[in-house]
Amino acid sequence: MKNIIISFLFFAALAVPAFPMAEAEDSFRKAADSLTVARDTAAVRDYHIKEKFLPVSKRIDRGINTITYVFKNEIAVGIDVSYGTLSSDDTNLMLLLDDINMKGSVFTVNPSVGYFFRDNMCVGTRFGYSKVDGNLGNVSLDLGTEDLNLSLSDILLRSQVMNMGVFLRSYAGVDPKGVFGLFAELELMYKVGNSMFSYTTSSGPNTTNTNNNQLRLGISAGVAVYIMPKICCNLSFGLGGISFNKITQHDAAGQYTGSRTATSMNWKLNLLDIGIGFNVHL
Repeated sequence: MKNIIISFLFFAALAVPAFPMAEAEDSFRKAADSLTVARDTAAVRDYHIKEKFLPVSKRIDRGINTITYVFKNEIAVGIDVSYGTLSSDDTNLMLLLDDINMKGSVFTVNPSVGYFFRDNMCVGTRFGYSKVDGNLGNVSLDLGTEDLNLSLSDILLRSQVMNMGVFLRSYAGVDPKGVFGLFAELELMYKVGNSMFSYTTSSGPNTTNTNNNQLRLGISAGVAVYIMPKICCNLSFGLGGISFNKITQHDAAGQYTGSRTATSMNWKLNLLDIGIGFNVHL
């Protein structure tokens, strides 16, 4: 009997600290559940915030580069060439201008080299030369009254412009085969040129020489089509930009007559800034 009592007391002594241990385990379990609920609540809150304010990486990744239009490490060598003429036979200005004797021509060439540092992304440099010749022999403005008649003669305009710049271009494929694509381009360009404008009045001939310097940051967009496996044709449209111009004028004797600076910002489709060319991908 004595041994039974001692055994009972021994097991009872062992069972006494089990109650605080069970309470501690229950407290830890409740704390863990609270942390889990708090974590889930924070995850839901972050999800709603991300849905309302997407991170930059998700805003940019819209699947534009799903189709690889140009592959990484390719080199694109391209050129844009244009030539046009204009004569008085091609004009009809509402029958207000009579006796027009006008001839003109515009020639432009722009070679470029680009390197694709990753798929559909290209960085490169571009050079260019443009020449304009215009001759207006005579023109008469007749508005039906003697006081509003005007006659001009011997008007000559000659201009030459050289430019160089760097550009960043991004392509996006349109069809699964990668034949048709769209592109957007950001270009920083510096232009330097001179022009000569002369005309004749009743007091004699007058000539003005102009030197022009321009720094321009512009944006353009366009379409591209592969006509051969390694030859791509491009059609681009100017969308405007920011430019800084400095113009200096001299007379026929080379004497300084004046100068001006101008800064402009224009964002719209420019139908006069249309480029057609092709690239050879190596």
